[in-house]
Amino acid sequence: MQKTFQCLIVAVLLVLGLNTSAHAAGYYIGFLGGGSFLPDLKANDALGSINFSFDGGFDGSISLGYDLGAEYPKIGRGRVELEFNKASNDMDEANFIDNSSGASGSAERTSIMLNTIGEYKTQKGIIIYALLGIGWAEIGLDNVAFLDTPFVDDSDSQLAYQAGLGLAWKFLPHFFFDVSYRYYGTTDSSFTKHDGESIDYEYDSHRLLAGVRLHF
Repeated sequence: MQKTFQCLIVAVLLVLGLNTSAHAAGYYIGFLGGGSFLPDLKANDALGSINFSFDGGFDGSISLGYDLGAEYPKIGRGRVELEFNKASNDMDEANFIDNSSGASGSAERTSIMLNTIGEYKTQKGIIIYALLGIGWAEIGLDNVAFLDTPFVDDSDSQLAYQAGLGLAWKFLPHFFFDVSYRYYGTTDSSFTKHDGESIDYEYDSHRLLAGVRLHF
């Protein structure tokens, strides 16, 4: 996933480097919903490694931000926002060194992110934007069990980061429709299993989101 994040950062920087054109400065509130897709995650404990696989899940967020408009040319044109986010993915399967097992439970994420967004407006009025964010996340492995045997039910707080690209366009006065892809990751989380031992893994997610923003 490091290569995915690095490629996305390059694309973000290219968009941020374009001459931009934005609307009037002011505050806004945004609502986004969509899917959270977790790749197979490798976890490690005292007995070795386990690969978790997950079903696609729901991802939703509320953002409160400020559009810089053209009033801060030294900073650039775009937006700054706080994003409150929640996502959940049901666990599908666990693959051990010598076998695999059906699994139940879920991976949960609650986070608050500080995002910076650079925008470029095309001649047709479509806004292309790039996003970089950093913040805090609480990651939970909720009621995870293998073959009805409890395995872990714990949570941990970690540094979180994300990068993404999106499109937006105005469809009513003050209202913008927004679609985006975001890669989301955290530093290594540590959880206490039911047997008292610890297990570590690095959470990451592919976020596909759509929604609306209301600019005041």
